[in-house]
Amino acid sequence: MDVALRLFANKGFDATSVSQIAKEAGISKGLMYIYFQNKEDLLRQVIMSIFTEFFEFLLVKDPENIKKEEILVFVRENFELLKQEPEFYKLYFSLAFQPNILALLMDEIRPVFQNLIDLFTNYFQQKGEEQPLVKARFLIATLDGVGMHYISDPAHFPIEEIRILIENQL
Repeated sequence: MDVALRLFANKGFDATSVSQIAKEAGISKGLMYIYFQNKEDLLRQVIMSIFTEFFEFLLVKDPENIKKEEILVFVRENFELLKQEPEFYKLYFSLAFQPNILALLMDEIRPVFQNLIDLFTNYFQQKGEEQPLVKARFLIATLDGVGMHYISDPAHFPIEEIRILIENQL
């Protein structure tokens, strides 16, 4: 899965073959098909494994009483994940602009993001924000934008300063 992630991120999903993945992973193509039905299944499992890690950081004990610290932990840990897993983010952002590929993943991705939207909306509603859904979507869009800019120029992107700005808005 690590080799597939790297190849999908750097070469693109369509330009990467199962044979290339197997060769670089040092396994037979047949062995890949024991674990994955096809290349799309491999992509789905790669994406969902990282999403699982990504959303593990959102540990809300009581959705009716979301604490600022719970949201801050999510933001901080995701900034760390962004720095540690740049290839995943490169893949994620490239897939976001490929509707045919994104359609393969939508059944798994939609509930995950809806949960995030709902939690952030509840948080902003509890804070008394006038438009909690808009604020939740704005936060998610901001995090996506940070990711895109960081991935495109990590050496010059002021990631820690931006993280602090986001945290101050929470």
